[in-house]
Amino acid sequence: MNSIKKSELHLFIIWHNARKYELKIVEDIAAKFSIIKKYEIHWSKEHFSKNLSRFYGTNLPKNSHKEKHCGIGPFLAIVVEDNEPAYQEHITSKGGKLVNTKMFTSKTMHREWSGGGHRIHGSNDVAEANHNLTLLFGKNSNDFATENKNCTKPYFEKYNKNLVGHNGWKSLNQLFYVLNSTIQYVVLRNFDYLPENYRSDDHGDIDLLTTNYHEMCFITNSNKIFRSKNRVHNEIIVAGEHLKFDFRTVGDRYYDEKWEIDILENRQMHINGFFIPEQNDLYHSLLYHALIHKPSICDDYKNKLSKMSKETGNELNVEDFETDKPLAMLIAYLQRQSYSLTQPQDKSVYVNIRNINKCKKGNVKYQKVSMPPIRNHFKYAKSKSKHYITKFKRITSSAIKKFAK
Repeated sequence: MNSIKKSELHLFIIWHNARKYELKIVEDIAAKFSIIKKYEIHWSKEHFSKNLSRFYGTNLPKNSHKEKHCGIGPFLAIVVEDNEPAYQEHITSKGGKLVNTKMFTSKTMHREWSGGGHRIHGSNDVAEANHNLTLLFGKNSNDFATENKNCTKPYFEKYNKNLVGHNGWKSLNQLFYVLNSTIQYVVLRNFDYLPENYRSDDHGDIDLLTTNYHEMCFITNSNKIFRSKNRVHNEIIVAGEHLKFDFRTVGDRYYDEKWEIDILENRQMHINGFFIPEQNDLYHSLLYHALIHKPSICDDYKNKLSKMSKETGNELNVEDFETDKPLAMLIAYLQRQSYSLTQPQDKSVYVNIRNINKCKKGNVKYQKVSMPPIRNHFKYAKSKSKHYITKFKRITSSAIKKFAK
């Protein structure tokens, strides 16, 4: 069954090794679509393989089959408008998908003309087109269309730039702008002062939840900090600074997978231009994080959760954190949503066994895969020592003030 949609932008790429067929291909494209703009794109040889990897979201190292197959010379990018897009189920390289039929069949035919293989790229749907345009030109589909709405004939331009962000990002605003058009994600917490102020005394990194860890790494052009397979700590260059990010992913057991999916499906756009969990998910995921991922709850989280509880129809005061009331609220929520407790794949995440056992007594399931790592005990000891040191300083300071009087 065909699905008719309003007009939409799409992208064709004729990679270098197929350019001897470009006249025939471009003529066919012009007969079926309105050509908005044509670019001859020059990626630097030094960064070509990295650009290719980031564009396709998979590791394509230097001299990979894909690179040799497509060629590393200048290639042609053609931005088109389909005024009568029709969607139908087709078998793609990723299985059966609902795709733009005209784009898909044209791309398939052009690949045959150019000797088979994948020397021709074409976007299958508006999401892929948006992803492609944003990475290639730093402009999403809407902004690209707005900037070129007065073009009366196809415009040709030589474009000598690598993918956006190839040498770091100008700002967090730019990074979030690109993420908004290329991948599903949310900033999980501690985003109150983003994107202008990304330094926090209490929380040293930016926590994201996304659909695909490796794709997020390629899009952001991040560098993995630890070699361990399940560590997700990454570094991204923003405005010349090395910012730390944790990339949590659906299925990594940081939260119940069902909850992770729900958080992404229910996400909302923050006024400052990035995605965050909706209020209920935000409150309960932070409550879970504070009670299950931490050996003890810091004052910052106590204050935040107390304030947020009023906004979500829950009553939780700072003093209540000295009792089991917060845990009882979490248990009730997990039961209502049929969410389980989980042991994260990332072994650096603390697992609060004491609180987990209390939740289990409240009939909340626990998805355990192994014994908690020994670093759990070190984190607990460190947290306790920090607590007592702070308490000692407070008592000492108070005593000095009294003595001074």
